[in-house]
Amino acid sequence: MNDHSAVAALLQDCQRALEQLSAQAPGPEGRADADTCCAALIPSELRTLVQEAKEMKWPFVPEKWQYKQDVGPEDKTNLQDLVGARLQQLLVTLKASILAGDRATAAAIVFLSDRLLYALDLSAQLLQVAKRLHRLWPDVPMAPQVVIRQARVAVNAGKLLKAEYILSRLISNSGATGTWPYRRESDKVLVQSVCVQIRGQILQKLGLWSEAAELVWASVVGYLTLPQPDRKGISMSLGILADIFISMSKKDYEKFKSNVQTDLGLLKQWGHHLLSAAEACELAAAFSPYTPLFVLTAMMLFC
Repeated sequence: MNDHSAVAALLQDCQRALEQLSAQAPGPEGRADADTCCAALIPSELRTLVQEAKEMKWPFVPEKWQYKQDVGPEDKTNLQDLVGARLQQLLVTLKASILAGDRATAAAIVFLSDRLLYALDLSAQLLQVAKRLHRLWPDVPMAPQVVIRQARVAVNAGKLLKAEYILSRLISNSGATGTWPYRRESDKVLVQSVCVQIRGQILQKLGLWSEAAELVWASVVGYLTLPQPDRKGISMSLGILADIFISMSKKDYEKFKSNVQTDLGLLKQWGHHLLSAAEACELAAAFSPYTPLFVLTAMMLFC
């Protein structure tokens, strides 16, 4: 278990380190041995992950089971658990990499720690570190996951126009986030699908049930069209869709059904919005078997 105040203090240390470097002019160059120096501080079980993040292999940190059709017990460990066990050591390495000018390692650690710090309600602090990193080293790419985190935090804070602006730019620019290099076209589809999903959540907050359902359904289409369908994304969207179905009136539900352009055959229960909600919950839990929060959220909708 991570101590919230201790983690927050480490993030504050990272911000102070960036302020210290920003006060120097011109922008500092990394030490020649920075990469080797910082690599020694990274927990051994996370070194491969950090290296893959530095190489920008994926726009979102993937779970072992996320893109597998046949999921087994060996895939049940969530990366949040792995990163969480070494989070404080990872943040110590983040500060060291900042002071050493190892910008690639710093950006990679921000990327890897993002999801866990969101769960700890410390995203605002991490995003401040990310913004200062970008200001200090504009040429260092920030992962789409981190850029989209800004939109998620804005939605949670009720800043819907800010979130919409971030998401619209990503969608219209085919997922481009500045200098981030996409390895596959399907990665752009994945980023756009996540953006569409969150836009659906924004409309849900505004009570536009039919329009929200259409966008969330479109995100499911996007996840399913990937070369390896994104089980986690599908699960999340189905859970959101179930929540929307429960809130819908019969009129809203009929409007949604008449506007859906693609019949995926994923949901069989189209006769009533509550039956569709129940089936969406069941499928959401099935698609994400090793993320207890997803399963619990899906099941609690009908408790």
